Amino acid sequence: MTAQENADEAAAAYARGLDAGRIEQRLQGHDEHLRRINGSIDSMTQALTYLTEELRANATMFNANVTEGRRDASERARIAAVRVEEADIVASQRTVRWTAWQRLFAVVGAIVLVVNFGLGLYLAFGR
Repeated sequence: MTAQENADEAAAAYARGLDAGRIEQRLQGHDEHLRRINGSIDSMTQALTYLTEELRANATMFNANVTEGRRDASERARIAAVRVEEADIVASQRTVRWTAWQRLFAVVGAIVLVVNFGLGLYLAFGR
């Protein structure tokens, strides 16, 4: 081999080494990029897991509040029904009419009261 062939071969080997180095560097850059993507996917998966757990807890709490609200609404409806019934009883007691014998005793009692009052005045001032 001549010096020129050795120089050409060395230059070609040097060029191949440079290309291999560039390719290796590019591959390392891609590997690092893939590691970052995998890390971000892992952190996103973990965040989604936490979010899912929080949503389930909130849904459970919301369901409990809705159930409690329904109980409160039914309780309020029952209380309202009892109060309406009490108001009807009070109104019916106010509008109770006296029976005939109750009116007769009231009239007789009023007459006796007036007669006693008149008799008391007569005896007090008449003598």
